[in-house]
Amino acid sequence: MSGMRHDNRWAANGEAMMGFTQRLAAWMEPRWVRRAREDFDRNPAEGWIGIDAWTGAIFTGALKDQLPPKHRLRPGRWRAIGRVDGLDDVLFLARDGRVAWVHMTWQKETDARWPETEIFGSLDEARPGLKDYVAARYPDE
Repeated sequence: MSGMRHDNRWAANGEAMMGFTQRLAAWMEPRWVRRAREDFDRNPAEGWIGIDAWTGAIFTGALKDQLPPKHRLRPGRWRAIGRVDGLDDVLFLARDGRVAWVHMTWQKETDARWPETEIFGSLDEARPGLKDYVAARYPDE
C-alpha cells in the first residue's frame, strides 16, 4: 500500500515538473515566435499541425545539434512553429520572416546536404509548397 502512495506522489511530482517546464518554455519564448506559432496553430498549412512552446524548444534544439557547419540554415536562429503530425518534418521560422521545412535526421550531420530542407521567403509563400510536399512525400497520409 505504501508503495502505491509513493508511486502516486512520484507521478504527481513528475506531472508538476512537466507543467513547470512547459510554462518555462512558454515564458522564455520570444514574442515574435509565440505570435507566429499561435497563428500557424490557428491556420496550419494542409497536412501540418501547430506545436506548443515546449515542443518547439525541443525541435529548435535538435535542429541546432543536427546542422553541419556549411548547411544552408547556418548561420541563423530558426525556431520551430509546426510539424507534420507524427513524422520527422518540422517547420521553422527565422526572425526575418523566412520559413524552412526540415526533414529531421536525429543525428549530427557532417554533409551539408542534410538535413534536407527548403527555404521560403514567408509563410504565405510557403503554404502551397508545404501542402505539395506532404502530398508528394506521404501520399497515403
